[in-house]
Amino acid sequence: MATMNKPVIAGIAAGVLLAGIILGPIPGFLGAQAQEEENTGGNIKKVTLIASEEDVQIAPDNALHPGGVMYRAMVFNGTTPGPVISVDQGDTIEFTLTNEGEVIHSIDFHAGYGPQAAVGSDASETGANVQPGQSVTWTWSPPFAGVFYYHCGADGLNGVWEHIANGMYGGIVVHPPNEQPAKEFYVVFGEIYGNNIQGLFTAANGTGTLDLNKFLARNPDLVLTNGMAHKYVPSIGAFSKIDLNPDAQVFQVQPGELTRWYIVNGGPSDDVAFHFISGMISVHDGSVQNRYGTQVLNDETWNIPPGSGSVIEAVFPSEGLYVGVDHAMNDVLKGGAFAVLATPDSTPDDHPQGTMVPPRGSPMVSGPPMAANATGATTGVNATELGPETAEGEGLPVTNVTGTNATESGGGAAAGGGTENATETGAAMSNATESGGGAAAGTENATETGGATAGANGGGGTATGVSITTGSSSKTTDAFQPNPAQVSVGSTVTWTNEDAQPHTVNSGENATPDGTFDSGILAPAATYDFTFTEAGEYPYFCLLHPNMVGTVSVS
Repeated sequence: MATMNKPVIAGIAAGVLLAGIILGPIPGFLGAQAQEEENTGGNIKKVTLIASEEDVQIAPDNALHPGGVMYRAMVFNGTTPGPVISVDQGDTIEFTLTNEGEVIHSIDFHAGYGPQAAVGSDASETGANVQPGQSVTWTWSPPFAGVFYYHCGADGLNGVWEHIANGMYGGIVVHPPNEQPAKEFYVVFGEIYGNNIQGLFTAANGTGTLDLNKFLARNPDLVLTNGMAHKYVPSIGAFSKIDLNPDAQVFQVQPGELTRWYIVNGGPSDDVAFHFISGMISVHDGSVQNRYGTQVLNDETWNIPPGSGSVIEAVFPSEGLYVGVDHAMNDVLKGGAFAVLATPDSTPDDHPQGTMVPPRGSPMVSGPPMAANATGATTGVNATELGPETAEGEGLPVTNVTGTNATESGGGAAAGGGTENATETGAAMSNATESGGGAAAGTENATETGGATAGANGGGGTATGVSITTGSSSKTTDAFQPNPAQVSVGSTVTWTNEDAQPHTVNSGENATPDGTFDSGILAPAATYDFTFTEAGEYPYFCLLHPNMVGTVSVS
């Protein structure tokens, strides 16, 4: 994981708590309270999103998915979805995007109007496309009321489908001036296309990454609510009960009170047919300037396309259990549902963690962050660098903002198990050790290449195999195995794409091809050969994922 330099850390620490987006009224923090804007009469609200890649749990241990499901996600502030951003019409947002990951990340605010506001086109020479270890800041104002999608735009849209499918999205709420008080909740639906998920009632095969073929076929394995399938559903069934999530939190409301649900469809591909079982909904969808959207009264089901959000209002008339669902029944089975209990015991602040939305006029931008399900959370690194007061100042559970991988694994070892697995592969170990974290997948593939691997390690072989490893798009020097590949003059190197996504092999450095060799697009399982006729060092990279780098050493 890339580490921010100290000036960047210090600058952000002065204005925002990095353990969430949290900008609550904490004395002494410049960004903690909204600042009065001199000319417009609005408020300035400071928002920071931190982009990274993390291992997250996306399904609990249950009969549908024995042992649960882990996934290598792309996240904002340590979780998928990213935190809710809550502002008022007329507010100005001072936004900072910091990249602590290993690939290029960016942002697209659907609440933005114009390329500067929406995608930070003038934030730097490359807009809001941020290299690892860097950050950008720009100021913008959302003019329209409602709830809107935000997401990573990858490297200027190159790979945007992958970043969204890997969980890099969230919602921004823009409160109108004529909004009625209500108990408000933030719920984001999303899809997972995992190469480690074989179907129902079968244990997952390790930590997953995006399966491009499932994605293109629009066949998701799971439908998430706030980052996990069946996150808010303890069980189903009356006569024949199936326990789904023993740790599920249930939404609670007072019978008869007005509730407001900011329902965001993270997609990336399917609609959400939103419905409350036993309830009726009023919908505020879209926005007309100076008027709070289009209202649909007493509706039963409302369609929300991918990359969009709707403001759903509901009054639950009597005590009892209600269920919010994506009424496409296959999506319910895949996890797209949440339970709502109407009870007199409900309080104004008993929201499940991460679902509270600061109301209109609040100085806060977001409530406490969603329970981090990352095994190596970005927020853990930030909490360590900024001191324990960051982790604990808002009463946040320390376990949610620290992670053993964040302090122990270093640069991405969580991706593949580090050198523990490498030692099991014998001859491949020397190269695997040089490649750093994430070696497990690569060294396993190196072992499979048999004699070619031996040639690569010892030099002098006439045919050498290099694996483009599983999940390589989120890796760096461990994306290609062995790395470096050591060969003699006259040897042929064969690259095999063992990932579920397309890649390239292009000679050159710093994402700039030098023309020595160019594989073109390599589909999954495709190969590319190149014969080296002169001694020297030949650096190369993937043109689609420039973070993936390797070297062929020819002697």
